[in-house]
Amino acid sequence: MKRIFLTITGALIILFISSCYEDLSNNPIANKPPKTYISVFADSTISQQQSSVRLHWWGDDPDGLVIGYFISIDGINWKFTTKNDSLLSFTILGTDTSYLFRVAAVDNSGNGKYDAQIISGSINFGSEPFTDLNKNKKWDEGEPFIDCGAIDPNPATLKLPLKNSPPVIKFLVDSKNNTILIPDTTFTVASFGWTISDLDGDNTIRRVFIALNDTTEKVELPPNTRFITLKAGGPFNSDIVECDIYLGTSINVPFPVKLKGMRLNQLNRFYVYCEDIAGSKSQLISMPAEGSDKKWFVKKPKGDILIIDDYGINDNTASFYYRMMDSLNLSNRYDVWDIKLGKTTNTPPLLLPRLLSPQFLETLSLFKVIIWYTDNDPTLEPAQIAIRNYTISGGKVLFSMMFPQLFDPRGLSDFLPIDSLSPAPISVIPRNTKVNPIGEGLILNYPQLSIDDGNVPVARIRTYYPNPVTAKNLYNLDLPGQPIISFKTSDSRIIFLGLPLSRVNGSPFNAKAFLDKVLFQEFGVTR
Repeated sequence: MKRIFLTITGALIILFISSCYEDLSNNPIANKPPKTYISVFADSTISQQQSSVRLHWWGDDPDGLVIGYFISIDGINWKFTTKNDSLLSFTILGTDTSYLFRVAAVDNSGNGKYDAQIISGSINFGSEPFTDLNKNKKWDEGEPFIDCGAIDPNPATLKLPLKNSPPVIKFLVDSKNNTILIPDTTFTVASFGWTISDLDGDNTIRRVFIALNDTTEKVELPPNTRFITLKAGGPFNSDIVECDIYLGTSINVPFPVKLKGMRLNQLNRFYVYCEDIAGSKSQLISMPAEGSDKKWFVKKPKGDILIIDDYGINDNTASFYYRMMDSLNLSNRYDVWDIKLGKTTNTPPLLLPRLLSPQFLETLSLFKVIIWYTDNDPTLEPAQIAIRNYTISGGKVLFSMMFPQLFDPRGLSDFLPIDSLSPAPISVIPRNTKVNPIGEGLILNYPQLSIDDGNVPVARIRTYYPNPVTAKNLYNLDLPGQPIISFKTSDSRIIFLGLPLSRVNGSPFNAKAFLDKVLFQEFGVTR
């Protein structure tokens, strides 16, 4: 009896299991989509976010694995990612903007084939992501793809109220002394540089504005402008003139709009500010700053001649050139630019010539003739940068220039027609040593010069080997070997004297005759 009961019970169990199996086969349990969650990182807040916010999201799947997420900020365009967090940047179109961020988890219950369109609930998520091996922007057989399974039909959402941050603009500064990169005095050329930053992204800058003295006369510049050069060229028929604007560090074609309001022989102030795509404006900054003790004086050129004072010491050399120019009846036709010390009143010292090379070159271009005199420590970098372009444009230069005992001479060929110079300087040149015209100097009747009998001897002078094709010799020293000390370019645009002109005015006193020959005959200055 017991055996019969067990047999019947076993049969019933088998029948029950079989029945259940048939039910499962005929009515399989449907795959359940994952559920998605989203949060803001602990160090962020949802209210008044800037245009970048770090978000975190995750998904739970009751019967599978989450393989990725579709995210969207407009509910239309969806992007697939396997990441669980991201620093998202948003474009702010007004002072206050709200975005609804959406994220939907995707599980691993894919159908094993590529789907060009995935729809879950009422949402079209687009096509399955794939690797476009042949770069034709469509899926082709054999290209890897992500086989998306069920997608959360109700994506997690988070409203992000975003607040625009205004851009910040600052003038470029010299990191050594934290000063604005503009001399306190310039001629009618000035370069200005600034930086712009925006927490919403530097690409949100829409406009840059500049003005001179009067902010109602502003000019709008392209949004990527960070460096400009202003230039007012002659003739100057008024004390208030317009300026050409050159964008960037290359002086080519001026900006089509001129900037009004440069005041000649007066103090000036430059203004700049910017605006982002949401209409938020930066602070209006000025050079010099409002209320500061700094000044910017714009000096009106007197004529076509510029004397560059490159002496590193205070002595009577400047007064020598003043006397020479006066004796040649050029007193009201020249200006002095002290590029090293700013020793004289209202002459602009040169600051950071590499950065301000547009200002330097365009200042030279205001003049037709340059007289550049130095001690044995010349400021070579601006000469290397500017002189070649200046002379190509028609300018003429007279150098009275010496060089330090130890220096790299390779850069000299950037602006002088020389092959080399003596490896070591002449220690001392005796007083009354003659400086004799040779070659072209004899042909053009250059005057004989002579080392004067001053208290300080002329020392550490190098001699030169000019290029035989591009240069013509003018003078040598009356010393053994008759070393060459002066030459010029074949086109007479550069004349070089490797001695202080102020120290070769000995008997005969011919420095004036030398300048007369150079300025009026060689350079074509009108009397």
